[in-house]
Amino acid sequence: MKEEIKNYWWLIIVIIIIGGAFYWYEWRPTQIRKECFNIAVSIGGVDFDKNYYFCLLDHGLEETPIGENNQLEKNQKSLDFDLNLSLLSYTLPEYTKICLPNLRYDCSSNACIQNKPSVFILYDENSNTVYRCDNNPCDGYEVYKNISGLYTNLTSQNPTGAIWKISVDNQYVETVSLGLDFIIYRGQCQEKK
Repeated sequence: MKEEIKNYWWLIIVIIIIGGAFYWYEWRPTQIRKECFNIAVSIGGVDFDKNYYFCLLDHGLEETPIGENNQLEKNQKSLDFDLNLSLLSYTLPEYTKICLPNLRYDCSSNACIQNKPSVFILYDENSNTVYRCDNNPCDGYEVYKNISGLYTNLTSQNPTGAIWKISVDNQYVETVSLGLDFIIYRGQCQEKK
């Protein structure tokens, strides 16, 4: 028996190499693609392809493109807040601070995915009102104001699932709950000029 193994050692090594290659190049990628498909479906929305691609990227199945045609750079550029406030079809309400987002994350129980920011915030300190604005006219929410250390915490007087936090250096975070999922905006505020 030992003599037969010695005669066929090369066959055993070839079988191990083929089995390892099958695992690494066939079975493992298939399992990761199934998992990423399920994650992208569970997140939903119009960004299925982007969510699926970034999941594959996180698991090491897609290489980060480099150079002029860098898809990640294009995706990042498409994730920039680009709403032109001077072209809005409505008049902005009175406010003392305007907060513009630079990041948006949509979070579910499975993952947080970065998406394009679409909503900006107006805060009127005189009336304690926060306005959430986008291409459509703003929705206003009367808020309770609570200052804690370096942060101003704003919570809606009528529970809406949204909270706002503004730091003394005018950075802000908005958290909006939709059912059991969350949308998180981060950005910078500035005083009205």
